[in-house]
Amino acid sequence: MNSSSTANEDLGNIIIDSGSTLTMIPGKFYDKLESTLVEMIKGKRIEHGPLPICYETKSIVNKIPKIVFHFKDADIELLPMNTFAKVDHLSCFSIVKGYSDFAIYGNLQQMNFLIGYDIVNHKLSFLPTNCTKH
Repeated sequence: MNSSSTANEDLGNIIIDSGSTLTMIPGKFYDKLESTLVEMIKGKRIEHGPLPICYETKSIVNKIPKIVFHFKDADIELLPMNTFAKVDHLSCFSIVKGYSDFAIYGNLQQMNFLIGYDIVNHKLSFLPTNCTKH
């Protein structure tokens, strides 16, 4: 799934936050993402509190599309475990609509990535890693 923006003001404005569970993205972008996701999955959707996109887990096995976050100079391809969280018998999309113009990249999307912070050069790196082996 890929959604691009042509406006330069859409670059940046994201917080990489290991203390936030969910990823929050601006409303207009989220609305496009949600409609595309729902159209692609076509599973049995179930309402579940604050998580607006939930399905019976068995109805979406092998139907979760690839989601890629595009950062400047880096594309991060997320695994299904990074985009859908298991809640009871449901799988719920762990990216939600934010309430501002900036985004928060939460810890569910950071799972199984070794994240490097190069403060001197103002760079961030993501290395796919099986964290259960460390």
